[in-house]
Amino acid sequence: MQDVRVAVVGASGLVAGEVLRLLAERNEAPGRLVLLGSPRTAGALVEEGDLQARVELLAPGCFADIDLAIFAAGPQVALEWAPAAAEAGAAVIDLSSRFRLDATVPLVVPEVNPDALSAWRDRGIVASPSATALGLSLALAPLAEAVGFRRLVVSTYSGVASAGRRAVAGLSKETTDLLSGRGQRRTRFARRIAFNSIPQLGDIEPRGATTHELQAVQELRRVLGLADLPTHLTAVRVPMFFGLGLSVVLETDTPLPPDEAVRILQPAPGLIVHASEADAYPTPVEVTGSDAVHVGRVRVDDSVENGLALWVALDNVGCGAALNAVQIAELLVRDYL
Repeated sequence: MQDVRVAVVGASGLVAGEVLRLLAERNEAPGRLVLLGSPRTAGALVEEGDLQARVELLAPGCFADIDLAIFAAGPQVALEWAPAAAEAGAAVIDLSSRFRLDATVPLVVPEVNPDALSAWRDRGIVASPSATALGLSLALAPLAEAVGFRRLVVSTYSGVASAGRRAVAGLSKETTDLLSGRGQRRTRFARRIAFNSIPQLGDIEPRGATTHELQAVQELRRVLGLADLPTHLTAVRVPMFFGLGLSVVLETDTPLPPDEAVRILQPAPGLIVHASEADAYPTPVEVTGSDAVHVGRVRVDDSVENGLALWVALDNVGCGAALNAVQIAELLVRDYL
């Protein structure tokens, strides 16, 4: 990366902060690093490790002489500026939902479908999936290859960090207000989040599923290459600052005993399997800061033929977003730029 000129868009956000930290920790830091943001954040000082830089304004011409642009902003910013960055000659990695379901843009998890990157030049853009789809794809890809799936049922429990820095501050304030007897104030979520659970991430669509649930299922199918995989997903926002937990129930094509599933999962890249009596499962809080997706409680589901259940936990900001973007960047630099 030492000869690569990198721009990070949305540089003052939580995910961008993790991206910058990871870039600084790599063996070779980028040769040039440009931080870009909105009029609200332009001029702000960003400090991550040894990095100290001002955020510059995202404006026409800002991608001149940039080799790689990592977008850690929202879908509207990506819609407006990612094509402009690609047209200026930068390879774009977008962490928003904007291009995840675009058939002309590869959706990539490097440990699962790195070959999909070969199509990145069609638009000059690579999409990174949601933390939900990323965690599921890493945990399920080895099993899908071994036995195949008939059906998948997932419930997710997401901390507020995936909604950004203001959401983290909002949970903190709501919790403080309620503990101080000040009652409920305006919340950033559909309902109060402090001491509560909200079964809604995104808007509720006409048939009852939310936008996040529908999109996460399609993302998972794209990454795994299983376009027709029957999947039901319920996403719940929980009063946790960081982390993501997923309860996963599989119906497989052929029987898969839990000990065999553990044997298949243990050598898989990007995974840590918890399978001992002393360490039967991970929790989102415990794995925050870990670069791996953690799997535990692998067990039989007797309610269906060939049923298997497991629990997955990951850091939804680091492993589930920033790390995937940096790994995509490293593959692009190594093989394509």
